[in-house]
Amino acid sequence: MADEKPDMSEMSVSETAMRKFLKQLGVTTHQKLEATLQARLKNGSADAGERLTVTAQIAIPELGFTHEIQAELMVPEAHDN
Repeated sequence: MADEKPDMSEMSVSETAMRKFLKQLGVTTHQKLEATLQARLKNGSADAGERLTVTAQIAIPELGFTHEIQAELMVPEAHDN
């Protein structure tokens, strides 16, 4: 089945490093973005349901590589803490 996770023991060192980087990128970005949005909701500088344009760029200067994506996010409802 094509959707199965590959066995980490069968992956090359470079594949493992890339997967770790992408996981760290996704997790840390999600955490920081969520915290920022919640802080903005709390101080009133953002409204739940507000649409925001996001641009993300990854660059590896040594390879002359850049990749940019754009998307639209929606500010979530405030969390009760």
